[in-house]
Amino acid sequence: MGDKQFLKFNAFLLLGLYFLLFFTSCKNDLEEVATATVVNKFPSTTYLDYDVLYSDSAIVRVRLQGKVMEQYDGDIAHDEFKKGVHLWFFDQEKNVESEMTANHATRFRTSNQMEAKGNVVVFNKVGDKLNTEHLVWDANTRKIFTEEYVRITTKDKIITGKGLVSDETFTHYRVKNITGQIRL
Repeated sequence: MGDKQFLKFNAFLLLGLYFLLFFTSCKNDLEEVATATVVNKFPSTTYLDYDVLYSDSAIVRVRLQGKVMEQYDGDIAHDEFKKGVHLWFFDQEKNVESEMTANHATRFRTSNQMEAKGNVVVFNKVGDKLNTEHLVWDANTRKIFTEEYVRITTKDKIITGKGLVSDETFTHYRVKNITGQIRL
């Protein structure tokens, strides 16, 4: 065997050994692959021009309306309202107690919370207005809250601050850190 043939034989032998080691050293445990977290990037259901009513004990409590609602299933089941959302909160006699709009919202089905973002505006039945960029509504506790900047406009004053806790009707609220008040 010549030097060239010996080198070719050794090269093929090394290449074959490399492939044998490469393909036998990699293995996937099917259970491990099945339990790997996969983020569902596509909605399971999409609704256009939706109008949804939520009730409690056969009494309509909330009306939800918007252009596009995408529902996602999986570990973190949620609904996305990417093109804005409008909510109305009703009392026992179906009178509107408050309403909220936002540019974007996410409703987490397991925790029963909705996170609203971007130009969030809340009105109550006496005409008080809340402006903020982020607000969470907890349907279980029937409260709304934020840690962000807030501006509340009433008939006779404007209150600004950082952070707010309120009932969902925006009737009984508390601004956490008031930064200013202006009498009108």
